[in-house]
Amino acid sequence: MTQLSLRGALGNQSSPEETSNPSKKSFLNWLLQKTSGKTIYVYDEPYLTRYYLLGNGSGKSFEIYVHHMHKIDEFRWLHNHPWRWFLSIVLSGSYWQETLNCRNGKHKHEHIRRLNLFRKLDQYHAIRELPKGTAWTLVVVPPKQHDHQWGYWDTETSCHISDETIGHESARTETFGRKVLKD
Repeated sequence: MTQLSLRGALGNQSSPEETSNPSKKSFLNWLLQKTSGKTIYVYDEPYLTRYYLLGNGSGKSFEIYVHHMHKIDEFRWLHNHPWRWFLSIVLSGSYWQETLNCRNGKHKHEHIRRLNLFRKLDQYHAIRELPKGTAWTLVVVPPKQHDHQWGYWDTETSCHISDETIGHESARTETFGRKVLKD
């Protein structure tokens, strides 16, 4: 995908600016159209679109993304992230997430309507419900912990499984924009 229109690449999903006032609508639309990013497809359906506002996925410094969540994590185990924390600010919609803290074994189900500060490298999560069909979030992350593996939590063995071990025959990624992405 070389060029992205909000409706074209994302199907007929509503964008965050469609629920805002006209000045916000035009600015966000303009910003996202000028941004590089990627859409992850699972079974040929959009799962997540990430717009890179700051950074390129290398994880060398702080990065800021806009995420458009198209689908829930029904096809995967709980997963972790390679950051000490991440901050997610809901722009449009909301989501329910399941979390697991591996140190104490606590599971939580929480409805994220505005803000989610997700902490700890030993915490896993999955998006379990998108009440409005999709959700848009602004995500801020610190530099990646390069000694920490991104992956999944196997509930049967209570072990971490590396993202590279799992493989994703059903998934593919399409990039858009001019920026060379590193993740």
